Amino acid sequence: MMNINMRAIYSKQLSFFGTRGMPSWKYPTLLEMIEKGKIDLSPMVDREIALSQASAELRMMKGATPPGTAVITKFE
Repeated sequence: MMNINMRAIYSKQLSFFGTRGMPSWKYPTLLEMIEKGKIDLSPMVDREIALSQASAELRMMKGATPPGTAVITKFE
């Protein structure tokens, strides 16, 4: 459990972002749904890159990055 001082967040007008994970035992079901085309991932994928471009992509994360996700699809 994490205690968060919501008063400080509110009074300082801070933005608070987070995610809620999915338990690993649900991964096989999710991956099966993706494999069968039941889930459309295209709205989340902005660009496809080669494995050789991964380091450059990670370096870009030090600053502002374009919206969307880069996905490695070429393993050359």
